[in-house]
Amino acid sequence: MTRSDLQRHASHQRAVPCVHSGRRSSVRVKQAAKESGTVLLFALLVMSAVMIGSVGVGSLILNMLQQTKIVDQSVIAFYAAETGIEESLYNARKTGKLPNSYAARALTGGSIWSSVVSDTREIIYAIIPKDEFIEVNLYDPEAATIATDIANVEIDWTDSCGGCSVLRASMVGWIPGGPIAWAPNAETRTYDFASRPAVVSTGPPNKLYKLRLRARNATLEDVTIRAYDSGGAAEPLPGRIEIDVTGEFGDVRRSLQASMLHGAPLSGIFDFVLFSECSLVKGNRPISCP
Repeated sequence: MTRSDLQRHASHQRAVPCVHSGRRSSVRVKQAAKESGTVLLFALLVMSAVMIGSVGVGSLILNMLQQTKIVDQSVIAFYAAETGIEESLYNARKTGKLPNSYAARALTGGSIWSSVVSDTREIIYAIIPKDEFIEVNLYDPEAATIATDIANVEIDWTDSCGGCSVLRASMVGWIPGGPIAWAPNAETRTYDFASRPAVVSTGPPNKLYKLRLRARNATLEDVTIRAYDSGGAAEPLPGRIEIDVTGEFGDVRRSLQASMLHGAPLSGIFDFVLFSECSLVKGNRPISCP
């Protein structure tokens, strides 16, 4: 071999290790890049999971705080509505007249209540316990000199004794401004369960009427009372005060309803009451009459 050949061979041997060293370093760089990308992706996934969990927990806490606020406001709105109901019932009992309706009545603390009061009802729903009664006024107590257009009253009910219940209906009628004359044998009618719905006719249209319904043998359940005129058209039932009150506080509203007779009956023991101008005494005390 010539000298030049030896030099070329030596230079070739020195160059080969350098080529292998470059390949290994590039492989290490690529592997390090892959590992750093994996760590970055894992870090992003962890951060995303933490953020999603934080948002979920925060949303849950906000919802719980909002629900707590609504519950607190709901309690205050309920008591505001109850205040309106109590005031309306008190005024009705004290004056004997239809209480006023109010658009808004402010209370201490920022709550308000409003009421809608009416003296008619399309259908009366009731439960009549055994041997108890309810009264239905078929005239307007606010204008007692005007006779009602009601010609028939329809009563339907259910019971829990397999049809053993009996309804007794007593109708009292009088001319406006005149005395009440009640004939129990002619005005009291009995309806058994099989005859439902019971239809009670009033009488001459120039009279005012009061209907008393009594339950016999069992409690009358799901009682519905409807009124009709002489042509069969539905008539609203007067003589009953209906009070709808809405209490408001913040963003919450609560509503309550109350119903009462315009004039409460004297007693549930007797079917009628006798009035006397003489004094009521016990024993041998003297009786005085005007």
